Amino acid sequence: MRSLPDLVLEHAARRPDAPAVRQWEQVVTYGELAAGMRALAGRLGELGVGPDRLVGVCLRRTPSMVTGLLGVLLAGGAFVPLDPDGPPARRAEIVADAGLDVIVVDDETAGSVTAEHLVRVGDVPGSPMSSGCPAGPGHLAYVLHTSGSTGRPKGVMISHAAMSAFAENCGALVGAGHDTRTLGFTSLLFDVSVSELMVTLAAGGTLMLVGEHDRRDAARTQRFAAAHEVTFATLPVPLLPLLDPDGLPSMRVMMTGAEAPGPEQVERWSAGGRRFLNAYGPTEATVCVAAFETGGSWTRPLPFGRAFGGHHLHVVDDDLRPVPPGQPGELLIGGPGLARGYLGRPALTAERFVPDPWGEPGARLYRTGDLVVLQDDGELLFLGRADRQVKIRGQRVEIGEVETVLRAHPQLAHAVVELVEGRLVAFCTPATATAEEVLEHCAQRLTGAMLPSRVVLLPELPLLASGKVDTAALREERALRAPESDLERRVAAIWQRVLGTATAGLDDDFFARGGDSISVMALVAAIRSELDRSVAVEDVYAERTLAGVVRALGRAEPLPHGSAPALTPAQRRLWFLDKLAPDSSAYNIQIVEHLRGPLDAEVLGKALAAVAARHEVLRWRVPDTGGLPYVEVDPPGDAPFMVTTGELDEIVQAEAGHRFELATGPLWRAVLVRRDHDDHVLVLTFHHAVFDGWSQRPLLEDLSRAYRHGPLETPPASFADYAAWRAARDGRRGPADLTWWREHLAGAATVLELPGDRPRPPAQTYSGAMVTRRLAADVSSCARELGVTVPAVLLAGLGELLRRVTGRDDLVIGTPIDDRRHEAFQDLVGFFVEITPLRLRMGEGDSFAERVEAASDELLSALAHPGATLETVVEALALPRDPRRPPLVQVLFNVYNFPPPHLDLPEVAAGSLEAGQPGSPFDLTVYVAERDGGHAVDCVYNTDLFDRSRIETLVAAYAALLEQGTREPSRPVAGLRADGLESLRAGILSPALPERPASRGGTAVTETEQLVAAIWCEVLGRESVGVADNFFDAGGTSMALLVVQDRLTARTGRRPAVVDLFQHTTVRALASYLDGDAGAPLLNRADQRAQARRQRSDQRRKRGRL
Repeated sequence: MRSLPDLVLEHAARRPDAPAVRQWEQVVTYGELAAGMRALAGRLGELGVGPDRLVGVCLRRTPSMVTGLLGVLLAGGAFVPLDPDGPPARRAEIVADAGLDVIVVDDETAGSVTAEHLVRVGDVPGSPMSSGCPAGPGHLAYVLHTSGSTGRPKGVMISHAAMSAFAENCGALVGAGHDTRTLGFTSLLFDVSVSELMVTLAAGGTLMLVGEHDRRDAARTQRFAAAHEVTFATLPVPLLPLLDPDGLPSMRVMMTGAEAPGPEQVERWSAGGRRFLNAYGPTEATVCVAAFETGGSWTRPLPFGRAFGGHHLHVVDDDLRPVPPGQPGELLIGGPGLARGYLGRPALTAERFVPDPWGEPGARLYRTGDLVVLQDDGELLFLGRADRQVKIRGQRVEIGEVETVLRAHPQLAHAVVELVEGRLVAFCTPATATAEEVLEHCAQRLTGAMLPSRVVLLPELPLLASGKVDTAALREERALRAPESDLERRVAAIWQRVLGTATAGLDDDFFARGGDSISVMALVAAIRSELDRSVAVEDVYAERTLAGVVRALGRAEPLPHGSAPALTPAQRRLWFLDKLAPDSSAYNIQIVEHLRGPLDAEVLGKALAAVAARHEVLRWRVPDTGGLPYVEVDPPGDAPFMVTTGELDEIVQAEAGHRFELATGPLWRAVLVRRDHDDHVLVLTFHHAVFDGWSQRPLLEDLSRAYRHGPLETPPASFADYAAWRAARDGRRGPADLTWWREHLAGAATVLELPGDRPRPPAQTYSGAMVTRRLAADVSSCARELGVTVPAVLLAGLGELLRRVTGRDDLVIGTPIDDRRHEAFQDLVGFFVEITPLRLRMGEGDSFAERVEAASDELLSALAHPGATLETVVEALALPRDPRRPPLVQVLFNVYNFPPPHLDLPEVAAGSLEAGQPGSPFDLTVYVAERDGGHAVDCVYNTDLFDRSRIETLVAAYAALLEQGTREPSRPVAGLRADGLESLRAGILSPALPERPASRGGTAVTETEQLVAAIWCEVLGRESVGVADNFFDAGGTSMALLVVQDRLTARTGRRPAVVDLFQHTTVRALASYLDGDAGAPLLNRADQRAQARRQRSDQRRKRGRL
């Protein structure tokens, strides 16, 4: 294998005028570079430099720096970089450690170092070297000093063989050649500079060397890279968001490392045909040994991939035994890039470079100290450090070295350094030193990444019973930026009370200090009541810090009053679903109360009327005109209340299946079943459009008060005020939240198909049944132990269940979020719920605790982005309309986290009874509620898809997974057992509809085609549509389809069902359907449905009169 200096000489012989190094107007050709190398090598040879002789290099970032490095290599020596701008004490330490008596300098740096021989690059008298590099493959090429745990830097020794192998292998990986123009950005103190320099020059490319001035400013770096038409760069992750990839059209390959980039940067830098690589490798293995290449979006933690260049990677336990895929372990590296060891540190070398039991005799492995996991796809994922070595701004820092420097301060009694929120914080017990003096002491001895970001002076360090420093307590002692203004202090007092902390700093993160979704609501409620200020829950999630919450108070939306009634997006969705399935009662919600005692039915009826008078939404009706809904409000009057007798179960079930007419109302009804003189059952049934689970408490409290003839005060706001407030909120936050949802759900499967027992009907049905089971798992204790809410634990178990049943580790389900985010809405009746998608991404090697943490993060993220409704998210994702299933969310997860309702009537004992069998708006809905000190699951399923036995097995498996996971949260989920899953995976699947074919235009010919085309143009605001155009591709929405239905009815006298419009989405298909024989059966079906509704109404009238 040829050495790098010999390769450069070969390029110089073949292409002497080709550019080797450029920095703006300074260009050094290969011929000029070879001449400079030879001159310097000749002088160094005269000074005795040869194989394995270490030579210091202290040079500014000019093209001469490259000449200096290659001149040392050509002489057979090994270069040792020295930072001319670093602390003099550290330079001197490295000079001493390496025993440097020869240092290559330039005019500016000559005064920065001391050695027996200072050789100025470019000014070297003597004979140039005429031969090639005398060093062999095993001789040293360079020594880089990294942070050491004892305070002494470690010199990592890299051979010519390792460097040449890397240059060749990495060059092949990135496609380096004569036309490569590499951005020389990295400091020579770090081995990524080897990648930039060696890979480029070995391939005959051009190194575009960034000067120090341009390197320190992102905008100047951008201009430099663009002006030099860079094609390849290796940049630290924090710099990526500061640069504009669109402004670098020549860039072909971007490599990064040290820490994994986020999804946004992966997508930005993968666009436009660029290759994007996430690389991994310690200095001890010559720059990098593995890389992962991805294109487009990537939402999971980014792995660092697989080994390349002949390296082999092993994941082992503490005894160096291999661990299976999915289990964390330490990474061992073997292969051609391994360092010879640590300079002058034989014991440390033996400790870190161990014999390779799987290799040839004499082969070694390097123990990285990095925790990784081998994923199922064969890619490696970095988890963290096994020791106290950390990465600061991409640079490796040994905390012990920083502590050693601190403890050397004469006025400090003791010092401990901890990584707090990604930064080094020094905790010191001083004698007379100040924080400023301590930082100055560090700045003289440590490089920038090693400098503590903050010094906290304490009278004494907290200790454990063992006498060791209590590092957990130290992290709580970090210096606070104290509240200053009156408002900041008042918010801080509430903050402390809610979180139960003794202090509150302006930069404190609410969730890092122990906050969760429940305490957020407590914080918001307290601020509203005590400060008379309005702040939304999502503002706390968005801002997170105390200072951010104070900022949010200054821009809070004012609460409207006296707003005109209008539907919320969620109500419009229910109105549309009512049109889509006019016979369904799936969106009914019911309360059944057993009343024992002397009940006055007349007084109860008047009390119900008083409740409806207070809560205006209970007097709403939703007619439509022109296919669009609007609200009408009936004046206060009698309640829809009747008294009857009969079989209780039949009455309850009949009421649960009552079909509310949204256009005429009322949208709720009350039936009192008289069983005996002092024995009654009150059955309250509501359409979900005016009622939700949280409404039960205020409704029953108001009913109890009104029954006692107590006054019902006018509420501080109405549901119409909420609708107006929400519209303002969504208008302000909607675009940004929608962008977040679009990015968050990018690449997710939008159909979750559970194996069933019957094929999916051509149109969605709502037939439902329910399976109930008590959970043995102690969910609450597990949630407390892990510091999360109960829903996060339950969601983690459900995610694993669905993963096993479907085989998918990335899936979307839904959950209802209560939107009562303003204090004025807390005691209102109404439909404040919005269905929010949740994306669950799961790895086979995850522990249950990790799944719970991920589920908690997902719930918090969803709650923090309420401005985009489910409808807008569905439309933004351009999902195909499939009348067989609900869009995006087919499985709903619903935790009953509201207090149990309670009816308190004088001399009457009240208790809840089971409500009627519900319909199933989704394929599967998993309700979990707290009952009798534990939790129980009610699983509602679509009976047209699933048999009861299948759902019973499903629920049993869910209970088993939760019971094991909550008992041992650290246990890998792969080890959790659940019986019957094999049978659940077997079943009938109804795949998603194929993508719609592209519109092909065409002119309407028949009279019906012309009519349909004209209506589409009116509704869509287009000048023309073709017969093959798809309604939704042309800009149509589900709501717009109802306008089409209305106009077709007006002009043809026939009213096609909405589901039929969904199934005929081109002009030609719909016209053919209207012209064909399907028309008569369509009208017949409508007549039959109307007749069935009349029969049900007649039956109800026979039981009693409303």
